[in-house]
Amino acid sequence: MAYFEIEKRELLKGLGLMQGIAGRKTTLPILSHIYMEWKRNSLFLTGTDLETGIQEELSAQVQEEGKASISSKKIYEIVRELPEQPIQIQKKENHWIYLKCGKSVFNIAGLDPEEFPSLPTWQEKLFTKIPTQIVKEMIEKTFFAASNEESRYHLNGIFFTQQKISGKDSIRMVATDGHRLSLMERETQVVKGIEKGVILPKKGILELRKLLGDKEGNEEMGVYCNSTHAFFKVGKSLMIIRLIEGEFPEYEQVIPKNNDKRLKVGKEMIYGSLRRVATMVSERAEGIKLNLKKSSMELSSYHQDYGDAREEVDIQYEGPPIEIGFNARYLMEAIQSIDTEDIQMELKDEGSPGVIRPTSFETPSQQICIIMPMRM
Repeated sequence: MAYFEIEKRELLKGLGLMQGIAGRKTTLPILSHIYMEWKRNSLFLTGTDLETGIQEELSAQVQEEGKASISSKKIYEIVRELPEQPIQIQKKENHWIYLKCGKSVFNIAGLDPEEFPSLPTWQEKLFTKIPTQIVKEMIEKTFFAASNEESRYHLNGIFFTQQKISGKDSIRMVATDGHRLSLMERETQVVKGIEKGVILPKKGILELRKLLGDKEGNEEMGVYCNSTHAFFKVGKSLMIIRLIEGEFPEYEQVIPKNNDKRLKVGKEMIYGSLRRVATMVSERAEGIKLNLKKSSMELSSYHQDYGDAREEVDIQYEGPPIEIGFNARYLMEAIQSIDTEDIQMELKDEGSPGVIRPTSFETPSQQICIIMPMRM
């Protein structure tokens, strides 16, 4: 009979990565399953929701090759509770599997593995190797600005394209929901297929971020895109994300060029003040007012049912007084995405978008957050 043996920790790691993709509410029962195929000393797990697919290769002792399709949620629940001992899985009649670990035995119903949708084909030679850390950082510094509105489908993702920074190749990610924009660019190899730019859906990107979560240091990953999908190879994991069709907005036109009022402020200090003053913003508008004068900025908010709040922050600023309102949450999310100790804000007037950026960069790259102002 087709069966294999695998360590609990190894199987649990693979099943954990599948949970965000397979097993969500779905009208097709097979999509709540994972496809298991064991051959040559490897177990391959595959999960897909037809938008995002993931394939994971795990080490196993294979006695005889086989395949099965099992409920993703159920097998994850079972394996999580098993003792730390080797697990044996055997294929049975009627697409069932027999699972044994220590003294525990389970018979689990499955579906016909032949019905499982196949992932798009990919070619190893097309991948460009880029540092995993760069991709992870670029996602974390942009995804929060992507839209969650179903109606604005082309804004529900991150625009991924290539640029030149001072004549050197770089990749760029941009996200916007129409009220704010976040852009991150890093110098690295050019990725195949992103010359004109592609839109990666937010859901797929967050699954990729989860996959990159525990990768540290100077590991590299493979990346390439074709006209319909983006492919990411991380160690023994492969993630395939269907691209969003549509035109991403002409975002470069909204990047302000002449914001002449510049201030510098400690990141932790301004973030702490914003959190305190934001406890009094009204739920509907979420607006916070910034009142700048030489070397200081007053933050204030008002709530018609509860009262108001104000706090003063020391800043480096030499320009004329200016008063401007912003959405408090947008400001906090932008500030949180910046890693330098100080941040720079660039303003023009109360009706023009504000720019937030780090004060310095060790490497050739750039990061900008743009937020539209609010009438207060």
